[in-house]
Amino acid sequence: MKKIMSVIGISIALFFTSFVYAETKIGIIDIKSVMDRMPEREAVGKALTQKFEARAKSLENEEKLANDAAARLKKEGVTLSSSEKAKLSKTIADFQNNAAAFSNEYRESEAKEASKLLAKIQQAVKKIVAEEKFDLVLRSDTVLYASDTVDITDKVLEKVKK
Repeated sequence: MKKIMSVIGISIALFFTSFVYAETKIGIIDIKSVMDRMPEREAVGKALTQKFEARAKSLENEEKLANDAAARLKKEGVTLSSSEKAKLSKTIADFQNNAAAFSNEYRESEAKEASKLLAKIQQAVKKIVAEEKFDLVLRSDTVLYASDTVDITDKVLEKVKK
C-alpha cells in the first residue's frame, strides 16, 4: 500500500510540475511606434488641421487684438476712462476664453481620433494573439527589458495596414 501511495504521490507531483515548466509565450508591443507609423495617422492629422484651420486663423487675429489691448492698457492705463479699460479688459478676457475653448476642443478631437486608432491596434493584437497563441502581451513602456524576439510591434503594424 505504501508503494501505491508513493507512486500516486510522485505521479501527482510530476503532473503539477509540468504546469510550472510550461512555456509561456510573451509578446511586447510599442503602441506609440505603431500609432506613429500607421497610414491613418497622417490622414487624421490633416483632417484635424483642416477642421480647425479657419478657427485657428481667427484666433490669431483675436490674439493680435488682445495683445494690442494689453499693450494699450499697460501704456495708457492711468489715463484711460473706466469704460475704455473695461472694453480692453473684455477683449483680453474674450481672447483667453476663446483660446482655452479652442485648445480643449482640439485636444478632445485628437483624443477621439487617437482612440479610434488604438481600437484598430487592439483588434490587430487580438488577431495576432489568436493566430500565434500568445499567453501575454505587454506594452513596451511597462517593461524594463525585452529581447527583440518577443517584440511584435512590426507584426501589429502589418496587421493594422491590411
